[in-house]
Amino acid sequence: MEPRREHPLYYLDAETLLIATYVWVDDELKALRAQGVRLPRPQRHQKATLAELLALAIFITLTGQDLAKGYMAARTTLRPFFPSLPHLSRFYRVLKNAQALLAHLALRLAQGPGLLQVVDLKPIPLAHGHRIHNLSLPHSAVGVGPLGAFAGYVLLGVMNERGFFFRWAILPGNARETWGAELLEGLPALLGDRGFRWVPGVKTPPYRLRGGKSVETGWKGWMGKVRNWIETRFSVMVRSLGLHRIASRSFEGFLARVNLILLVHNLIRSRLLLRMAGVEG
Repeated sequence: MEPRREHPLYYLDAETLLIATYVWVDDELKALRAQGVRLPRPQRHQKATLAELLALAIFITLTGQDLAKGYMAARTTLRPFFPSLPHLSRFYRVLKNAQALLAHLALRLAQGPGLLQVVDLKPIPLAHGHRIHNLSLPHSAVGVGPLGAFAGYVLLGVMNERGFFFRWAILPGNARETWGAELLEGLPALLGDRGFRWVPGVKTPPYRLRGGKSVETGWKGWMGKVRNWIETRFSVMVRSLGLHRIASRSFEGFLARVNLILLVHNLIRSRLLLRMAGVEG
């Protein structure tokens, strides 16, 4: 088994992946209920259980499908597993109400900070071109990303040395690195790029002031390779999990989609589904 090939679809067929996902979600929800955690109340006349709908959302994200198209296809192709599924709008409503639960599950997988942390910003564009003036979601703003101007948000993610995101925040699209200083308080051994040089506690590469003076920061050569790892993890969320194609009409729905993607990312990193399927010891 190659360490770099961590996605479950390299080793499991779709049916086994779906079953392992449902078993994991169902066990997690039962454990939370036993601990006294209040789960989202079911919708009126809800056709499927919360565990079934969350497992289906995770499965669709794992397979790289668009959430809406994947759900509509699942109503026919996955009927033997989910004989009765609600309308797409109700499915979205369940996910929106479960956005805090999705974040909680992602944090349980991350297991908190490690010996070394990495922080970075990732733009999440929701509109480009002339459409940037029509985006009216709360707290969204116009910023500049790799593809030019966009309207949307920025994900401030903090990753431990095991590759799990254990802290994150959604900021306006025009956010600066210093806006996330409060989220980073109290974290030891924190690495970031030069944009974080004014954030207390973050070690960055050497930088130059306007007068040309070079400021040494104690940056070591190996730190660059470690810091670049978060770029790789962001790329996985964009290419494989659809972070770049989120479409939402509400801020709560947007949060639910981001939390779902972070949960799936941490689930892939944990290799938990492979162990449940008996592929990895």
